[in-house]
Amino acid sequence: MKKVSFWTLLISGMLTLAACSNDNEPTNNDGNVPQAVLDDFQTRFGDTRASWSIQDGYAVANFTDDGGEATAWYELNSASWGMTKTEIPFASLPEAVNTAFSSSTYASWTHDDTVDVLERNGVPTLYVIEVNNAGLEFDICYTEDGIMISEEVDSDGKPNDYTGYLPQAPTTGINSWIEQNYPGARIVDIDKEDNGTEVEIIYDNSKYEIWFDKSEAWQRTKREYGKRNIPDVVTTFVNTNYPNYRIDDVDQYFTPDNTEGYYCIELEQGDREHKVYMDAAGNEIQRPVSDIPTDGGDSQGTLKGIENVLNEKYPGYRITDRDFDDGLIEIEIRHDGKEKDVYFTHSDETWVYTNYDIRSSQLPEAVKSTLNNKYGTHSYLDEDAECYETPKGTYYEVEVWDEMDVLLDETGEILRIDD
Repeated sequence: MKKVSFWTLLISGMLTLAACSNDNEPTNNDGNVPQAVLDDFQTRFGDTRASWSIQDGYAVANFTDDGGEATAWYELNSASWGMTKTEIPFASLPEAVNTAFSSSTYASWTHDDTVDVLERNGVPTLYVIEVNNAGLEFDICYTEDGIMISEEVDSDGKPNDYTGYLPQAPTTGINSWIEQNYPGARIVDIDKEDNGTEVEIIYDNSKYEIWFDKSEAWQRTKREYGKRNIPDVVTTFVNTNYPNYRIDDVDQYFTPDNTEGYYCIELEQGDREHKVYMDAAGNEIQRPVSDIPTDGGDSQGTLKGIENVLNEKYPGYRITDRDFDDGLIEIEIRHDGKEKDVYFTHSDETWVYTNYDIRSSQLPEAVKSTLNNKYGTHSYLDEDAECYETPKGTYYEVEVWDEMDVLLDETGEILRIDD
């Protein structure tokens, strides 16, 4: 997936979509907490005093333990414990998590002194590291063995309630399919939508995202490699065909029509990005066309909101791929001779923003005038630029003198300079 400048996200509508946030205010319903929940809480946490509330089918206890503030969730219907959030010092992170974070792009960001630990019923424990850079905050989530699960924007400044990480049980059919194809896999997250189910698992030291349709028929699997465990066939392919590029990210896809799979390889050369596709045998292939229909998906119209936006904003578009990641749907399209990435919410298919490359000569005159006056005519002409269309307006990110990224709005006003 195309990478977006973190500070550029600051001005897009995406910042209101952090999957971990929840605006439901807790209510003081101590008397409605089942006795079975109170008994289990006392067994687990002793005579700790807690403030209880009822939220979205859960009894939620807020209390203080040795590490600081803590929260526990119990399912009301079954009175079963679901998850506990506690805090540990950053220095107490498991070695695998610390190693993974130290080698990530967030290592140079400022991190909180404490880390939230999500101990969950029947699924892996997660570690959430809050990082900050120039006022932009992200929550980076890892499993205990150092596999990054998600990168979420934290925009509202409120403490996370983490309800999105409460464990769910897969249906018998989906669970059987996963056990048959990935025996022993650890289910990390389940996301049930109107048009199907997405299941995230950890298997063979990698994160997998598996999609099933409404009838629970398998649709597609994505295996994320990132910079770890990159297959030799990929490394050999890149060294042979793109020796001046470095590998930034590798994903492998499997579909019912292509069970051997193909690779999507994101390459970088300086500030230039290039995406190539390769089959399982190591041969470069054309970008596979998604089997996602462009007519709204099915008789229920589950993609109707997306279709309406695309028809209105990008008439004549052609869908080339679709992806799901961290609470957003990414639709890759071909429009007006350009490849564009269009992002929508999972829940209601609301358009969030669109990102694509343009040549510097195609920048609005107001933008070019500002750059010419401040940096000189030849400071940016040899570089491509990034265009970000958002509900709040259109913005441009331009590299100047190979040293800095300048963010401007369409009137030419400079919003941010990143050295």
